Amino acid sequence: MTSRLPDRIIVDAEFVDDEPTTSTTDTAAPAADRPDRPGLAARTTTFLSKAALREATAVREGLRVLGAERAGWFNSALVTDAHVRADLLNDRYATWQQEVAREAQRLTEKAEELEKSADQRLAEASADDAGPGDHQRLGKDAEKLRSEAAAWRERVRQVELQPYTGHREPTAAELATHRKRMGNRRRWKAIAAGVAAGWGMLQFGGPTLLGGILSGLVAVGWAKGRFTTWRAAPPEVPQLDYAAPAAPVTASASAAASPPGGAFIPNQATPAGPGFTKPAAAAPGFTASWTPADTPAPAAPSGPAEGELDCEETDQLTEAMLAAGAITDGTVRLARPDSITRVPGGWLAHVVLPKGDGVTVETVLPKLGQVAGEMGLDRARFFMDPVHASAGGTAKTIAVAAFQEDPFTEPRTSPLVDMDTVDVWTDGIPVAFDAFGALVNLVLKDTSLALGGASRSGKGAALRGIIAGALLDLRVNLRLVDGKAPGQDRWRHLAATFIDEPGTKGAKRTKALLEALVADLDRRAAILKRYGMEQIDDPALIPELGGLELVVIDEAAAITGDRKHGAAIKEALSALAARGLAFGIILVVATQVVTKGADGVLPRLVTGNVTWKWAMRVTETTESNMALSQGAAKAGWDASKLDPAIRGMGILLADRYRRIRSLWLDGPDLRRLIDTITRIRTETGRLRGQWHDPIEAAMRGLSTPPPGHTASPRPATPADLDDADEEFNEDLDDEVGEDILAAENGVEDDEFTGADGVPILLLRAHQAVLDAGGRMHTGPLAQALGYEDSRKLGIALNTLLREVEVERPAGGQLRVPGTDKPGLGYYAETLATAIERHRG
Repeated sequence: MTSRLPDRIIVDAEFVDDEPTTSTTDTAAPAADRPDRPGLAARTTTFLSKAALREATAVREGLRVLGAERAGWFNSALVTDAHVRADLLNDRYATWQQEVAREAQRLTEKAEELEKSADQRLAEASADDAGPGDHQRLGKDAEKLRSEAAAWRERVRQVELQPYTGHREPTAAELATHRKRMGNRRRWKAIAAGVAAGWGMLQFGGPTLLGGILSGLVAVGWAKGRFTTWRAAPPEVPQLDYAAPAAPVTASASAAASPPGGAFIPNQATPAGPGFTKPAAAAPGFTASWTPADTPAPAAPSGPAEGELDCEETDQLTEAMLAAGAITDGTVRLARPDSITRVPGGWLAHVVLPKGDGVTVETVLPKLGQVAGEMGLDRARFFMDPVHASAGGTAKTIAVAAFQEDPFTEPRTSPLVDMDTVDVWTDGIPVAFDAFGALVNLVLKDTSLALGGASRSGKGAALRGIIAGALLDLRVNLRLVDGKAPGQDRWRHLAATFIDEPGTKGAKRTKALLEALVADLDRRAAILKRYGMEQIDDPALIPELGGLELVVIDEAAAITGDRKHGAAIKEALSALAARGLAFGIILVVATQVVTKGADGVLPRLVTGNVTWKWAMRVTETTESNMALSQGAAKAGWDASKLDPAIRGMGILLADRYRRIRSLWLDGPDLRRLIDTITRIRTETGRLRGQWHDPIEAAMRGLSTPPPGHTASPRPATPADLDDADEEFNEDLDDEVGEDILAAENGVEDDEFTGADGVPILLLRAHQAVLDAGGRMHTGPLAQALGYEDSRKLGIALNTLLREVEVERPAGGQLRVPGTDKPGLGYYAETLATAIERHRG
């Protein structure tokens, strides 16, 4: 709420005429002739009373102004948008500095561990009982460890020297949110000041200090009432803590500035490295080409003059290809005089192979490693890709890029942050970028994905982008299986089906989900058959089919490895992988190790029908070949050789191999995008519980409970389950017994919210913590609330806290009186703050 400050009032008592207006005749008459004139005492009394009234009015007006100013201060209404912008950008910069410091500290600790291990090896080598062979072996080990430590030290130096490239102008919604955050900070400061004043009154004499405070308020009020120039004004806009980059040149502006005929325009949004946009009409898997914006087009249409297609880079590339045996004769030349771009530390170009020796793109690309070596580079800094015909490419046209530094070092924010809709069927989801700066889009038409990689290699970031982009298309029904809960808990209320139960219970629900989707294949096939189609050729049929079913399984090993239900799950996955794409059922499966076979994580019928294979960093070459294909490592595509410091880095096998890095989506950007998805799906009735879902209905009592803001369905009763199969009935008490008991006893469901918008779970937890004395560990709290699994309670409560940006002090560590050691838990004050924010 913005408080309106009163206009400045100019009042000066010295120039106020307090005497009544008299005629000239009265003024000229002597005092003796005016017997009605009051005496000196009366006039003095009148003057003093009017002066007191004026000063009291000034104090009252000043106090009103002071109150209005404080109200504006509390609500940040006196702060301009420019001030909020600068404060927000500085906060982002400070967060980046903290992240850099943490990363540098992590890498330094790694180097120190290696150095310590090297010292231990040397100590063992110098021991009296060490033989000559041990001495030599331990010495080599120590030398190798020190070499690795030096590499980590160098990485620390690079991290500390990297420039800040995270500048991005905030949106109106971000400014409004940050203004509220500033107001909240100010209110807490005011509360702290009030608490300090109260403590001072108790310690040093309440009446004296209270009188001083009141006297000060009256003095400030009098000053603001008397001197109107002393009123609140917007604070000065703070300077940014870093040098903001120049305004980016948009593609339309570059196109307007370039002469006609320039077919490709560089993207200037990421000046720190190459970042080039891809033509909208390009086919999936095509690598964009580019030209400098300031390079003039050829003046004459007759073709380039002699020598215009040669340059220092093409000469070097020709020598390297000849030495590597990629070509046997001739010269490599530019496709056009303007088809080369030189960037800091590298260059990118379209080149044409020589004629007459029979070489083509297919014969040259396998020589990439040898050509890179002859160029004095490696696969992390040298790239070759075919050029699609829509960009003027032929069988002899290759896109080449060479860099002094790895072009994937700098992360790139996902464009989903600024999007409110995605066409997953036609345009696809932007999930990564390649070495040429082109976006890699996951088009769900005829595309499924197997994503493999070691722990902490970046699979989570890739899945976040896929899930968020899919949810921005209202035709998508997300079926999410979280095998490493709580990794995907943020999507719980947005997924049509959400499974995160551990062990056999989660595997059982997954089996029911997949079998329901397999059964749905026949229904979808019958609809297409009526139109004379064997697959979805017209996207207009997607709504009639019931939407696109996107099945995302995170950490598949936890699901397919179940002893009781694993075989049935693999069988259902094989059926969906073989037939699902034609009918709009898409699989995205992520796992740490993509082992194959009957006892593997994924059966061959799944991996053989998956059209995209994306391998993040793995630990062994064998695992890389399993994630991609046999012989991939021998051809130079080995995911175990990827830089472990670059998370999200991977090798994609689609129509060909190429290195890519997943787009970054996390933190405030992800939270804002989740809010956008929630709002859009709520308004259109596409949240779970707002529409009839045949898949959830087919899962019977194993379906996902609706989210908290939707109406609670009637719990299932034993009469409804008479025709259930034997396997379902054997766990009936575990699955629905507690829900039935809760309904009979009138117990409120923790999944839902009260009339004031506060989650019931939060209210119950706050009351339990208050009853326990104001602080409580999670285990006893779970027992008090009737939760068998304290971990599940912690996930639910932490989710509710994050929704309103409430953090637990000290990361949740607290000591409860009477306990031996600290542990994770909750303060009543923390829960109370979350309750107030949920109320709005």
